[in-house]
Amino acid sequence: MRETVKPWPVLASRTLFSHPRLTILEDTVLLPSGHQTTWLRFPDSRDVVAIICLNHEKQILVAYQYNAGPRQVVDEFPGGGVATNESYLEGARRELLEEVGIYAHEFQEIGAFLVNNRRWSGRCRVFVATQIETRQAAPDAEEFISYEWLSVEQIEQQIRDGVLENGTLLAAWTLFRLNYRP
Repeated sequence: MRETVKPWPVLASRTLFSHPRLTILEDTVLLPSGHQTTWLRFPDSRDVVAIICLNHEKQILVAYQYNAGPRQVVDEFPGGGVATNESYLEGARRELLEEVGIYAHEFQEIGAFLVNNRRWSGRCRVFVATQIETRQAAPDAEEFISYEWLSVEQIEQQIRDGVLENGTLLAAWTLFRLNYRP
Protein backbone atom coordinates (compact mmCIF):
# COMPACT_ATOMS: atom_id res chain seq x y z
CA MET A 1 0.00 0.00 0.00
CA ARG A 2 1.19 3.47 -0.91
CA GLU A 3 0.98 4.91 2.63
CA THR A 4 3.41 2.33 4.01
CA VAL A 5 6.26 3.60 1.80
CA LYS A 6 8.17 6.48 3.43
CA PRO A 7 10.74 8.94 2.03
CA TRP A 8 14.40 8.18 2.63
CA PRO A 9 16.04 10.74 4.95
CA VAL A 10 18.96 12.52 3.24
CA LEU A 11 21.93 12.62 5.62
CA ALA A 12 24.32 14.47 3.29
CA SER A 13 24.47 15.71 -0.28
CA ARG A 14 27.35 16.74 -2.53
CA THR A 15 27.93 17.68 -6.16
CA LEU A 16 29.92 15.02 -8.01
CA PHE A 17 29.92 16.67 -11.42
CA SER A 18 28.84 20.02 -12.78
CA HIS A 19 28.63 21.11 -16.41
CA PRO A 20 26.36 23.72 -18.05
CA ARG A 21 24.13 20.91 -19.37
CA LEU A 22 24.44 18.31 -16.62
CA THR A 23 24.93 18.19 -12.86
CA ILE A 24 25.10 14.99 -10.83
CA LEU A 25 24.53 14.94 -7.08
CA GLU A 26 25.34 12.18 -4.61
CA ASP A 27 23.07 11.88 -1.57
CA THR A 28 23.83 9.76 1.46
CA VAL A 29 20.45 8.33 2.44
CA LEU A 30 19.06 6.21 5.24
CA LEU A 31 17.13 3.24 3.88
CA PRO A 32 14.05 1.80 5.64
CA SER A 33 16.25 -1.16 6.65
CA GLY A 34 18.42 1.21 8.70
CA HIS A 35 21.38 0.90 6.31
CA GLN A 36 23.02 3.93 4.70
CA THR A 37 23.76 4.06 1.01
CA THR A 38 24.57 6.65 -1.64
CA TRP A 39 22.14 7.63 -4.36
CA LEU A 40 22.89 9.55 -7.54
CA ARG A 41 20.39 12.10 -8.79
CA PHE A 42 20.00 15.26 -10.81
CA PRO A 43 19.21 18.49 -8.95
CA ASP A 44 15.66 19.76 -8.80
CA SER A 45 14.90 22.23 -11.56
CA ARG A 46 12.04 23.58 -13.62
CA ASP A 47 9.79 21.15 -15.43
CA VAL A 48 9.99 20.55 -19.15
CA VAL A 49 7.27 20.72 -21.79
CA ALA A 50 6.22 18.60 -24.75
CA ILE A 51 3.92 19.92 -27.43
CA ILE A 52 1.59 17.83 -29.57
CA CYS A 53 0.90 20.06 -32.55
CA LEU A 54 -2.20 19.53 -34.70
CA ASN A 55 -2.64 21.09 -38.11
CA HIS A 56 -5.98 21.98 -39.73
CA GLU A 57 -6.18 18.44 -41.20
CA LYS A 58 -5.93 16.95 -37.65
CA GLN A 59 -2.48 15.55 -38.40
CA ILE A 60 0.15 15.43 -35.66
CA LEU A 61 3.68 16.80 -35.97
CA VAL A 62 6.37 14.22 -35.16
CA ALA A 63 9.92 15.59 -35.07
CA TYR A 64 13.17 13.67 -35.55
CA GLN A 65 16.70 14.46 -34.47
CA TYR A 66 19.91 12.63 -33.76
CA ASN A 67 20.45 11.92 -30.05
CA ALA A 68 23.97 11.12 -28.88
CA GLY A 69 22.78 9.03 -25.89
CA PRO A 70 21.27 6.15 -27.87
CA ARG A 71 23.39 7.12 -30.92
CA GLN A 72 20.40 7.17 -33.22
CA VAL A 73 17.75 9.41 -34.72
CA VAL A 74 14.92 9.63 -32.20
CA ASP A 75 11.27 10.54 -32.72
CA GLU A 76 9.83 13.21 -30.44
CA PHE A 77 7.28 15.90 -29.96
CA PRO A 78 8.81 19.38 -29.86
CA GLY A 79 9.64 20.58 -26.38
CA GLY A 80 12.31 21.25 -23.83
CA GLY A 81 13.20 23.13 -20.69
CA VAL A 82 11.22 26.05 -19.33
CA ALA A 83 13.21 29.09 -18.20
CA THR A 84 12.74 30.37 -14.66
CA ASN A 85 11.33 33.66 -15.97
CA GLU A 86 8.60 32.13 -18.14
CA SER A 87 5.36 30.25 -17.57
CA TYR A 88 4.94 26.70 -18.83
CA LEU A 89 2.69 28.01 -21.59
CA GLU A 90 5.31 30.57 -22.62
CA GLY A 91 7.95 27.83 -22.62
CA ALA A 92 5.75 25.60 -24.78
CA ARG A 93 5.12 28.43 -27.26
CA ARG A 94 8.85 29.29 -27.40
CA GLU A 95 10.01 25.67 -27.81
CA LEU A 96 7.55 24.96 -30.62
CA LEU A 97 8.63 28.07 -32.50
CA GLU A 98 12.36 27.55 -31.89
CA GLU A 99 12.49 23.89 -32.82
CA VAL A 100 10.19 23.63 -35.84
CA GLY A 101 9.14 27.18 -36.72
CA ILE A 102 5.48 26.82 -35.83
CA TYR A 103 3.54 29.45 -33.92
CA ALA A 104 0.36 28.23 -32.25
CA HIS A 105 -2.47 30.56 -31.29
CA GLU A 106 -4.19 28.01 -29.04
CA PHE A 107 -2.71 25.76 -26.35
CA GLN A 108 -4.39 23.30 -24.03
CA GLU A 109 -2.47 21.63 -21.18
CA ILE A 110 -3.56 17.99 -21.00
CA GLY A 111 -1.44 16.53 -18.20
CA ALA A 112 2.00 15.85 -16.81
CA PHE A 113 4.23 12.91 -15.92
CA LEU A 114 7.52 12.29 -14.13
CA VAL A 115 10.32 12.15 -16.68
CA ASN A 116 12.98 10.18 -14.78
CA ASN A 117 11.55 9.43 -11.34
CA ARG A 118 14.56 7.41 -10.19
CA ARG A 119 16.96 10.34 -10.63
CA TRP A 120 15.03 13.61 -11.00
CA SER A 121 11.92 15.33 -9.61
CA GLY A 122 11.06 17.03 -12.92
CA ARG A 123 7.78 16.59 -14.72
CA CYS A 124 6.96 16.93 -18.37
CA ARG A 125 3.89 19.09 -18.89
CA VAL A 126 2.12 18.20 -22.11
CA PHE A 127 0.32 20.74 -24.27
CA VAL A 128 -1.74 20.43 -27.44
CA ALA A 129 -1.12 23.27 -29.89
CA THR A 130 -3.69 24.24 -32.53
CA GLN A 131 -4.52 27.20 -34.76
CA ILE A 132 -1.00 27.17 -36.14
CA GLU A 133 1.03 29.16 -38.63
CA THR A 134 4.50 28.56 -40.03
CA ARG A 135 7.26 30.97 -39.09
CA GLN A 136 11.07 30.88 -38.98
CA ALA A 137 12.61 28.25 -36.69
CA ALA A 138 15.58 29.18 -34.48
CA PRO A 139 16.84 25.91 -32.97
CA ASP A 140 19.73 25.66 -30.51
CA ALA A 141 23.17 25.22 -32.11
CA GLU A 142 23.12 21.45 -31.56
CA GLU A 143 19.54 20.89 -32.73
CA PHE A 144 19.11 19.65 -36.30
CA ILE A 145 15.43 18.79 -36.40
CA SER A 146 13.21 17.55 -39.20
CA TYR A 147 9.55 16.67 -38.90
CA GLU A 148 6.55 15.23 -40.67
CA TRP A 149 2.79 15.33 -40.22
CA LEU A 150 1.18 11.98 -39.42
CA SER A 151 -2.40 10.91 -38.87
CA VAL A 152 -3.47 9.47 -35.53
CA GLU A 153 -3.73 6.07 -37.22
CA GLN A 154 -0.18 6.32 -38.63
CA ILE A 155 1.23 7.23 -35.21
CA GLU A 156 -0.56 4.39 -33.50
CA GLN A 157 0.59 1.91 -36.15
CA GLN A 158 4.18 3.09 -35.73
CA ILE A 159 3.83 2.65 -31.95
CA ARG A 160 2.50 -0.90 -32.45
CA ASP A 161 5.35 -1.64 -34.88
CA GLY A 162 7.98 -0.36 -32.43
CA VAL A 163 9.06 2.47 -34.74
CA LEU A 164 8.12 5.22 -32.29
CA GLU A 165 9.91 4.25 -29.07
CA ASN A 166 10.78 7.48 -27.23
CA GLY A 167 9.33 7.19 -23.72
CA THR A 168 8.49 10.89 -23.51
CA LEU A 169 6.59 10.73 -26.80
CA LEU A 170 4.76 7.58 -25.69
CA ALA A 171 3.75 9.08 -22.32
CA ALA A 172 2.63 12.33 -23.97
CA TRP A 173 0.65 10.34 -26.55
CA THR A 174 -1.13 8.44 -23.77
CA LEU A 175 -2.18 11.73 -22.15
CA PHE A 176 -3.31 13.02 -25.55
CA ARG A 177 -5.47 9.98 -26.26
CA LEU A 178 -6.95 9.96 -22.73
CA ASN A 179 -7.38 13.68 -22.04
CA TYR A 180 -7.54 15.75 -25.23
CA ARG A 181 -10.96 17.11 -26.03
CA PRO A 182 -11.01 19.53 -28.98
